[in-house]
Amino acid sequence: MNSLKMFINPAKILAFALSFVIFCFSTSAIAAPSTSPTLIITEKAQITGGKFSIDTTTPTPLPATTVIRSAKLFLPAGETGTINKIKITGSNGLEFGCQDIKVKDGVDLIKACGGPAVLNAGGAITYVAEGSGFAPELNTSLTVVLSDNF
Repeated sequence: MNSLKMFINPAKILAFALSFVIFCFSTSAIAAPSTSPTLIITEKAQITGGKFSIDTTTPTPLPATTVIRSAKLFLPAGETGTINKIKITGSNGLEFGCQDIKVKDGVDLIKACGGPAVLNAGGAITYVAEGSGFAPELNTSLTVVLSDNF
């Protein structure tokens, strides 16, 4: 009987503490998942004579392994062309690659190329891309925004 009393008193305290926590904090706040900041990498290229070529390396390594789920391409309205090659290399070699993709403004290169890119932490990231056949404007620019969100 004495051991039963020793068990009931801590159970009462635990029940009181639990009901206090539930009363003071909404259940939606307790259940809400924490979200980490979104990674956004913007690359720009100048199109000259309907072609472009870019080869750039990030100045600092990624602090954590990141899955790139979206790579939106932004072009002037009506502009079309072909991405002949995309290569993203990191500390473990080739992280993402794609070739011969017809593009226009708003295309998501991750979807067009068939899947996300996993960029491993710890090393510099090199982004190489080439394109051709851009028209009607032969001299313009394009922007690619890489993001870990959809």
